[in-house]
Amino acid sequence: MNNKFFHNNAVFRIVAPVFSGLIMYFMILMFFDSVNLIFDDFFSEEIMFVIALTFILSECLRLCILFLNKKNVFNKKIKSRIIYQIIFTSVLSVFLVSILLHLYFVLIVGFSTIKTELIVFNCLYLLVVFLYNLFYFSIKFINLKNEEKIIEENQLKRNLELKIQTYKTQINPNLLFKSLETIISELYCNKESADELIIGLSKIYRYTLNNRFNDLVLVKDELDSLTYFINILNVQYNGNINFDIQIDSHSAKSEIVPGTFLAIAEKAVEENIITNSLPLNISVKSTDNSIVVKYKNNSHIVNKNNSNNRIKYIENAYNYFSQNSFIINEEQGFKIYKITLLNVEEEI
Repeated sequence: MNNKFFHNNAVFRIVAPVFSGLIMYFMILMFFDSVNLIFDDFFSEEIMFVIALTFILSECLRLCILFLNKKNVFNKKIKSRIIYQIIFTSVLSVFLVSILLHLYFVLIVGFSTIKTELIVFNCLYLLVVFLYNLFYFSIKFINLKNEEKIIEENQLKRNLELKIQTYKTQINPNLLFKSLETIISELYCNKESADELIIGLSKIYRYTLNNRFNDLVLVKDELDSLTYFINILNVQYNGNINFDIQIDSHSAKSEIVPGTFLAIAEKAVEENIITNSLPLNISVKSTDNSIVVKYKNNSHIVNKNNSNNRIKYIENAYNYFSQNSFIINEEQGFKIYKITLLNVEEEI
């Protein structure tokens, strides 16, 4: 965006010094009470000198701004940037105007002293520098405000997309149908067990609906929901799904994306052979500011990919809060999920 800024525009760099130089020349003549000379010597050396001086100063101001842009990021230290730029450009103006005036009036024209000219020219060009900086910062602030609005709109859009994805992740019809099939089959064997499964399933979906507008939930609440889900799965798989949960109290009070453990558990069940001889053992352990879910892969001959999108939704949701906060690896036949714990402060 800096390359498209007004001080880098070729037309502005050529035209602006000409108009500014003409105005400066007129103001100088007014100061010395010589306005009547402007029509007699309009194309004199003096006016050419003033225009050239204005052009050189304008280019030096542009280079000064480009230098400060590299050394001092504007939107991080706005006040210091304004102070630095005004000081640097003012000093640059005084130095440049004084040198060029001396070269022109003393060495070329032959003046013996130019004290008055130095004061007048420096005061007028300091005014030009001030107006130049005022124009620059005004446009810069307008651009920053516009960028903030664009970022805010994009943030709102991403929030909406995240909520939709999270909702899709939580409301899983496949989970509901499979659970109902398990409960129906259990009704013929053990009605008390079926009643408990119905209660567990209702708690899973009550938890899901209660948190459908929440971006994050407590790890403890997510584990409670997972426990009900595992109870249903173990009826279907004859108790061959084992969870080893080792979560410390600090991690239990941290937050994760809703549906994380359910999606991982579904994925683990879906992609593995589960029998009496090949039980599915899943460990859930808290480490440094993260939770690691690990299980051995005993994959089906034909892979099922029904929950791939759910895992992808979860990964996208974590990337919204922090990059690389949801990592999936496979090491020595084990599938490993590393989930970064999130603690997002609410805006006041």
